[in-house]
Amino acid sequence: MLAPETVNCQELTTLNAGEKPSANFKATPEDFQVIEQLDVEDEKEGEHQWLWIKKRGANTVFCAEKIARFAGVSPKQVSYSGLKDRQAVTWQWFSIQLPGKDTLDWQSLNDDEMTIEKVIRRTKKLRSGLHSGNRFVIRLHSVSDMALLKERWKQVTQNGAINYFGEQRFGRNGDNVAAAERWIMASRPKRLSKAKRGLYLSALRSFLFNLMASERAKQLGADSLLEGDCAILAGSNSMFTVEQWDHELKQRLASKDIEIALPLPGSANKSMSAGESADFEDKQLEPYQSWIEALAKLRVDEGRRAWKVIPGDPELKELDGSTVELSFTLPSGAYATTILNEIATISGEHK
Repeated sequence: MLAPETVNCQELTTLNAGEKPSANFKATPEDFQVIEQLDVEDEKEGEHQWLWIKKRGANTVFCAEKIARFAGVSPKQVSYSGLKDRQAVTWQWFSIQLPGKDTLDWQSLNDDEMTIEKVIRRTKKLRSGLHSGNRFVIRLHSVSDMALLKERWKQVTQNGAINYFGEQRFGRNGDNVAAAERWIMASRPKRLSKAKRGLYLSALRSFLFNLMASERAKQLGADSLLEGDCAILAGSNSMFTVEQWDHELKQRLASKDIEIALPLPGSANKSMSAGESADFEDKQLEPYQSWIEALAKLRVDEGRRAWKVIPGDPELKELDGSTVELSFTLPSGAYATTILNEIATISGEHK
């Protein structure tokens, strides 16, 4: 049942049509830099010690476990807002709950993999999803046609990109989706840990979102509007059903105040789409109806995700005739690969 192109971002429909140059990515971790966007104040008191950490070649969970070992507590006492890539240089906040303890000598934990650059005290823990987004700094090498890449970059900074989930959501060669399908379709699905259950459900729903997003652009066009579309307010989770796309709503869509939201499938009892939009979504999901029914049995409610995303504060620096550095900000949950796949055919590791 798996559609290979749905777990390979470079095979999905792009928002901006036309020829793309080729480029290499991730010769070193420095080619992919990610800075978490989260402003917090030092309250100078509280049992939660917050750490601003630079990491290189290490994933977020590994660093959290390292922090816990140093403090002599369970990893459950360590919190972070979101997962960051391993093969990258990234900056993000961690917090650790240490009631009754003075601020630890965190700098003694510094090594080649992680560096604690700032320590503050706060009364509350860092909660998942608290950051507003991420700032990306990406270097592309061996660009085959710099003029064409610049033109593609101009298009994506103006028009945006389809808000696909990145390939890392699906595991190597889509293994997470395949394993999730076996689990969810078993006559008696075995009990899983909370983390693995979440991983499997996320992989399935992300797979279906990518399918829906790609097919809508391919079949109806990137600017298609349907009666009954679900719209989401920019920068929020507030949504409403569009009974009719009148002039005012079209203007709000053009100004990026709202965006069409496509489903993260689950129980359709609370579906936000109707009419033409619901009919189109149902048709795309029809081959996966057994998945939808299984998700409903697991009491997974339908969610929604913006169909398109536009990079904020974009910058381009040409480092030499074949190397370019791109900088941009994306909201939490959006993937840099959605931008890269709009502007170039990428070779090398880019997950």
